[in-house]
Amino acid sequence: MLNMNLQFIEEKDSQKTKRAKAAQAKKEAALHDPTWAEVWETGYITKTGKQKPGILQMNLTATDKARLLDVKKAIEAGEIGTGLDSNKTLTKTKALEIYRGLMNQRKTGILREMVEKTPTNYRLIQTVPQLRRLVEDLERETFVALDTETTGLNVYQDEIVGLSLSLPVADYHVYIPVAHKAGKQLDRDLVLEALRPMLTNPDLGKVLHNAKFDIHMLIRHGVRMKGLLHDTRIAMALLNENETSYALKNLATKYGKYFGFQEESHTFDELFGKTRFDDVALDVALVYAAKDTHLTLEFYKWQKEHLQKRDKLLQLHRDIENVLVDVCVDMEQTGLLIDREFAAEYGDELRAEIVAAEAKLKKAFGDINFNSPSQLAKVFYDDLKLPDNNKRSTDVKTLKALQGEHDGIKTLLEYRGLTKLLGTYVDALPEKIQTDGRLHGSFNQVQTVTGRFSSNDPNLQNLPPKARKLVIAPKGMLILGSDFSQIEPRILAHLSGDEHFREPYLLGQDLYSTLASRVFKVPIEECRDGSIYRKKMKIGLLAVMYGTSMFTLSQQLGISIEEAQEFIRDFFTSYPGVHKFILSVHESVKKDEFVETIDGRKRRFSGHREQAKAYDALARKICSITGTAEVPANFWKIKEIPRALKEAYQKVKGPVESVRRQSVNAIIQGTAADVMKKALLQVHAYCKSKGWELFATVHDEALMLVSDQITPAEVREIENCMLSAVDLNVPMKVDTELMKRWGEGIKKSEWFNQAA
Repeated sequence: MLNMNLQFIEEKDSQKTKRAKAAQAKKEAALHDPTWAEVWETGYITKTGKQKPGILQMNLTATDKARLLDVKKAIEAGEIGTGLDSNKTLTKTKALEIYRGLMNQRKTGILREMVEKTPTNYRLIQTVPQLRRLVEDLERETFVALDTETTGLNVYQDEIVGLSLSLPVADYHVYIPVAHKAGKQLDRDLVLEALRPMLTNPDLGKVLHNAKFDIHMLIRHGVRMKGLLHDTRIAMALLNENETSYALKNLATKYGKYFGFQEESHTFDELFGKTRFDDVALDVALVYAAKDTHLTLEFYKWQKEHLQKRDKLLQLHRDIENVLVDVCVDMEQTGLLIDREFAAEYGDELRAEIVAAEAKLKKAFGDINFNSPSQLAKVFYDDLKLPDNNKRSTDVKTLKALQGEHDGIKTLLEYRGLTKLLGTYVDALPEKIQTDGRLHGSFNQVQTVTGRFSSNDPNLQNLPPKARKLVIAPKGMLILGSDFSQIEPRILAHLSGDEHFREPYLLGQDLYSTLASRVFKVPIEECRDGSIYRKKMKIGLLAVMYGTSMFTLSQQLGISIEEAQEFIRDFFTSYPGVHKFILSVHESVKKDEFVETIDGRKRRFSGHREQAKAYDALARKICSITGTAEVPANFWKIKEIPRALKEAYQKVKGPVESVRRQSVNAIIQGTAADVMKKALLQVHAYCKSKGWELFATVHDEALMLVSDQITPAEVREIENCMLSAVDLNVPMKVDTELMKRWGEGIKKSEWFNQAA
C-alpha cells in the first residue's frame, strides 16, 4: 500500500512538473520574438504550441514569391523598413503590403529608368508626316501587334487616349497619343480615320492580348476591327489552363526569358496606381505602351511555336477560340433589354413578400437581424438547441439540413431567396443599364479550366428563373432559345461505346427511366417521369460521370455511405462500358498527367503520377487485408488495417480522387463546351445572314433575338446549326422555345400552332 501511495505521489509530482514545463514553454513562446530567418525561412513555435511556417515556406504563386523575395532583400539592404515592433507580426499579407509600399517608393526611379532605357526603335507618333510614314509602313506588313490605352475599363463609357502598334517587318514599335492632357499629339478622329483601312482590313492580321476589350474600345469610336490573327490571352489559357494570372505583364515576367524579356514587367497598377493614362507623361506612355505590343508580338511568336507542335490544339485555337472572340463581342454589344416597368412592379411585390416573411420570422425566432449570422447562431444553437453539425454555421447548406428541426427554417430560406432576388437582381440590374438602354455583360470563353463559357455583370449562369423575366425582346423581335438536350450523357455514351447506355438514345427511349430500370432492377413502368427511381438516377448519373464522393452521394440520395457505394457498384455492373471508360481515364491521367477532349482541349494535372502510384499501392494493401475488390467505404472502422496504413492512404486519397473526378469531368464537360462553341459559331453566322442577333449563351443554350415573323423552316435551320456542330454515334437533340420575355418560353410546336 505504501509503495502504491509513493507511486501515486511520484506520478502526481511528475504531472505537476510536466504542466509546469508546458506552462514555462508556453510563456517562453509568447515572449519569443522570432529571428529574421525563422520568420522567412524555417518557421517557429507560436505561443499556442503550433509550428508556424516561414513566409517562404507557404504555398505561393510565382508572382508572390518573386515579390516577397524582393521585399526581403530590400529590407535587408535598408531600402525600406518593416514599420513593425516585432518580427512575429510580419506575415505574408503584411510583407505584400510592404511590397506595395516599396513599389510606390521605387516608382519614380523605375519610371525614370524606363524612359532612360527606352529602346531606339520605340517611337512616338506626334505629327502628320510621322503618321503618314507609319501608314505606308503598315501596308508592307502581313500582321501587326495592337493595343489601346484608355481612360478606364468601361468599354461603353471610357475613351481611347492612345494606340500602340508593333511592326515586325519594319522592326519598330509606336505609341500614338490622341487624348493625353499634356504633350504634342494628333487628333483622335484624324488618327483613327488614317488607320481605319488597316484596322478594318481582314487580310492584315492583328495580334492582341485580351482582344475583346480593344475591339470594344474601337467600336466605341466608330471602328470595327477585323482580322484578328491571335489573342495571346486566349492562347495562353489553351497552353496552360492552370495559370494563376493571365495579365500580360505577369505572364511576361514568368515566360519572358524564353523570348527575350529578362527583366520583371511591371503592371499598370504597380507603376501608375489610380492615375489615369491620359495623365501620364508622353515619354513614359511611349515606353509603357510600346512595350505592351512589343511583348505581345514576341509572346505570339513563342506561343505559335508551341501550338504548331500540337496540331489539335492549334486547330482548336485557330478554328474555334480565335474566331469566337468576334462572337463574344457581338453578344456583348447586343446586350440585354431590361423591362424597367416590370422591374419596378416586381420589386414592389418582392418587398411586400419580404415584409410578410420578416413578420413570420419574428414570431418564430424573435426580433433579431435575420441577416446577421451571429444573431441567428445564438438563437439556433444557444436558445433553441438545434443540432450543431457545422461549427454554428447559418449558411444555406446548413439551413437546408436543419429544415426538419424547426418550422421557421423554411421561412428563413424563403426570406434569403427573396432578399437576394431583390437586391442582387431586380433592384441592381436596372442600375447597370448603359446609355443605349441595354445591360451589357461580359462572356468569358476561357475563364473555366474545362473551356465552358462563363459570364459576369451579370452572371447569367446563376441568374434565378424569376430574374430572367426582367429580359424582354425589342419590338418586332422574339427571344429564341435553343438548348442541347442531355449533351453530357450523350457524349459519355459516345466516348464509352457502352451498348446499353447508348440504347435509349438509339431507340428514342427516356434515358433516366431506362437507367433506373436496369440499375434498380424494377419494371420500367415504375421508373417513369416523377418516380423516385428516376429522380435518384438523375442524381446518380451525375455522381457516376463526375465521381461525386460517397459521402455527398449518400446525402443527396438519403442513404448510407455503404449504400451509396453499392449504388455505384450496381451501376457499373449494369453499364460495364461506362466503367471501363472511366477506369481508362484514370489510367491515362496517371500516365500522362493530362487528358484531352475530342477536339484536343487539354486539362493538365502536374504531379499526379507519383501520388496516383502511391494511392494504388496503398489501396492494394488494404484490399489484400479486407479481401475486397475495392477499399471499403468504412475502412477507418476496420481494425485489421494498421493505423499507419489508413493514415498513409487517407493522405493521398483526397488529392488523387479529386484529380480522377476532374479528369473525367474535363473530357465530358470540355467536349460539351467545344461542341457548344462550334454551334455558337454556326448560329452566329446564320443570325447575321438574317439580320438577327445572337445575344447570350447559358450552359448548353444559345439565346438569340429573331424576327417575330420567323418561320418553322428558319427555326429548323437554327436547330441544324446546333446539331451539325458534332457527329456522335448517338443522335443529338435540341429543345427550342420562343418567347417575348425570357423565362416564359413556349415550345416551337405550340408557338406555331397558336400562330396558325
